[in-house]
Amino acid sequence: MTGHLGGTLTGLRGGNYVVPDSGHDGQVHDAKARTELRIHVAEVHPGTAQFDEVLALAARVLAQDRHLTSHLSAAQESHVVAAFDGSRCVGFLRYVIQVIGAEEGRPAVMHHGAPLKEGFVEAFGVDPQLRRRGIGTALQRHAARQCRDAGCYQMRSRSPVTSAANYALKIASGYVLHPSHENDSYYFLRRL
Repeated sequence: MTGHLGGTLTGLRGGNYVVPDSGHDGQVHDAKARTELRIHVAEVHPGTAQFDEVLALAARVLAQDRHLTSHLSAAQESHVVAAFDGSRCVGFLRYVIQVIGAEEGRPAVMHHGAPLKEGFVEAFGVDPQLRRRGIGTALQRHAARQCRDAGCYQMRSRSPVTSAANYALKIASGYVLHPSHENDSYYFLRRL
């Protein structure tokens, strides 16, 4: 994977990225800090030092650590993807693969003799000091690629109405949205 991705991210190879100090618009927002991060995006597994780094970031900064380890009964698979600058975790995304509608007790929608599956994003976050530098976009794209490879029809997530920065990232990534009837949040859907 090489080339320009989403305005702020240049791929080197595999899951390695150079992320300039700029926002989604490609402009540098902090003239004092024009540093580049060398980001590696990879799946991490419980019981490893890398997973512990993800949990630490999620707990310390984003209060999402419980969402990284919670059991979801409809999930067929669970994956945690993380972005690292060296050994430091700077972002994470947990998604589960499930049959669409299974968590709501709905019957499966069959297509070509198989139930349609989705990647549901359960947790997503980037270190607040490093936001708007393409890290979240890299995580979303990595997860979408993995979901597509697993045969998922769509990706879906839910975000509270207070997550305007998350909304901007998802809309720029091609998601559509729908208000949730459960609480003050929106569902985001993206066909793969």
